[in-house]
Amino acid sequence: MLSVIYVSVADPLIRDEDIAAMLTSARRNNARDDLTGALIYNGNNFMQLLEGEASRVDKCLNAIRNDTRHSGMTEVRRRTIETRDFADWFMLYYPGFDGYDENLGRLAGNGPINAEDERMMSNFIALGQRRPVM
Repeated sequence: MLSVIYVSVADPLIRDEDIAAMLTSARRNNARDDLTGALIYNGNNFMQLLEGEASRVDKCLNAIRNDTRHSGMTEVRRRTIETRDFADWFMLYYPGFDGYDENLGRLAGNGPINAEDERMMSNFIALGQRRPVM
């Protein structure tokens, strides 16, 4: 199996309704294609971890690249896996991930997730929590 993490820049006009529509579509398609993962939106950018059979992950990523609700999609990690970190989630999304930035494994449901992935995702969440210095 394959696990990929990417980041992208959200459309500055994206609304909560747009994200809800993305999640509905992603969960439906991921259930059909036996893909699992997590989506994080930090207020400016998206980070997604997607896992499953390699050809299905790559097909999904190609479709995601063409989505106009974001741009600048860049893979930051790609690796072969034996077990899924988010096996119970066709697409985990928890607005703001408040309270989970230091322990995403509690949300994953399968115990601790890969330490490097958790650190990367936690740092990404923290970027959205920073307040400008006045």
